[in-house]
Amino acid sequence: MFTAADFAKDMETWTDSEIVASAMATLRLIYGDSIPDPTEQVITRWGQDPFSLGSYSYSAVGSDEPVNRKSLASTVANRLFFAGEATSHLYPATNHGAYLSGQHVAKRVVSQTLSRFNIFNQ
Repeated sequence: MFTAADFAKDMETWTDSEIVASAMATLRLIYGDSIPDPTEQVITRWGQDPFSLGSYSYSAVGSDEPVNRKSLASTVANRLFFAGEATSHLYPATNHGAYLSGQHVAKRVVSQTLSRFNIFNQ
């Protein structure tokens, strides 16, 4: 679930149980009463995170989003790598975009490291 603006700020003050109940009420309006309650949930309070304060990237009107995001994901000399939702051209401004970009970069770092290691063993 994704919330924004004043509603998101208000929701961060709710208990986990209140947030889950609200989400389930909305889902049941959409899909009917037969959907089960979740067995687990992860609730973040991103607006209270001192490192992000709820921020995320966005593309301005007229921007060349895929090109700009791919540029942000570019490496520097194959030694400095960048990940995060801002580098995801498929899922920008989302947690899963950040997660998937991190997985992608981790694979690239491992590949680069193994490549360098193999050079030293020849």
